Amino acid sequence: MEGLKNVLLRNPKEEDVDQVGELDFVLKLHMLYHGDFDRQNMVCAFSEKEELLAVASLTEHDTFHAVGHEGDPAFVRHLMVEITLAEQVKDDNELKSALVDQMIQRAREIKEKYPDKRIVLAQYIDTDDLTELDFFFRRGFTVFDTIAVFKYDLSADIPSYPLPEGVRIVPYALDHPEALNSYHQAELASFDGVAWSLNHLGWMQGAPEVVNFCAFHGDHLIGNTSTWKITDERSATENVFVVPEWQKHGIARGLLSTALQSLKQQGKTIATLGTQGTNRKAIRLYTQVGYEFYGSRFTMGYEIDAPTPVVG
Repeated sequence: MEGLKNVLLRNPKEEDVDQVGELDFVLKLHMLYHGDFDRQNMVCAFSEKEELLAVASLTEHDTFHAVGHEGDPAFVRHLMVEITLAEQVKDDNELKSALVDQMIQRAREIKEKYPDKRIVLAQYIDTDDLTELDFFFRRGFTVFDTIAVFKYDLSADIPSYPLPEGVRIVPYALDHPEALNSYHQAELASFDGVAWSLNHLGWMQGAPEVVNFCAFHGDHLIGNTSTWKITDERSATENVFVVPEWQKHGIARGLLSTALQSLKQQGKTIATLGTQGTNRKAIRLYTQVGYEFYGSRFTMGYEIDAPTPVVG
């Protein structure tokens, strides 16, 4: 890969892992332990003194290998991009732009393997981060989606909801292949063929304070809400789903109530979740349970077939 002035851009080597960890510890863990992570999808920027200045990486979003959409040329499959700059170069837009170029080029190489897929390079950016949004707009990215973020004040009362006869909600560890597969199949059914890969699902079980609250009817997993730590005070209540045949039976409300009560008992003060701004059904559920609007994020996307913009 070509350098930028006195900067060398290249894929990581084994000896770079510790430097990557100093800049982005989670990315280091991905490099070492995530079964889906491909180091060819990562670029490091080094100074002449071999000091790591920045890292950029691509990961496959859960839409990328979605099933049931093979014949739909309009279905968007995201490659998520993350760029982390060291403190001394955090305002270096030239370096950042060079890393975006590398990610676009890598995405085009991936596109060649999947010519029939509509592939979009994407990044989540808070809607009030005007500097970051301006940078990506200038690089040819556009808004593909808006994510609405909701919060639950855990100092408030948390209502309980009755469950259908024979349905129970329990914490469920996905610590063996049968459990992982049953969860995976339920998620695929609930989200129209879009689900985390088994590698990513297993990876997430190691996240801090992760708990899966799963709904069962007999031995069949029919729904879920997962929680994990964001800060000492705040946790996520995400991956809310119920398989189609059990929807509209109050199970999603029961799942959220169980998860929120658990977080409150742990001493958390706030729970948050996000959903597409167009998902009227989910927004209605969350607001009826007691969540309030908290903020929003854009999914900024770059269509891989689009021409490279002229940056002025």
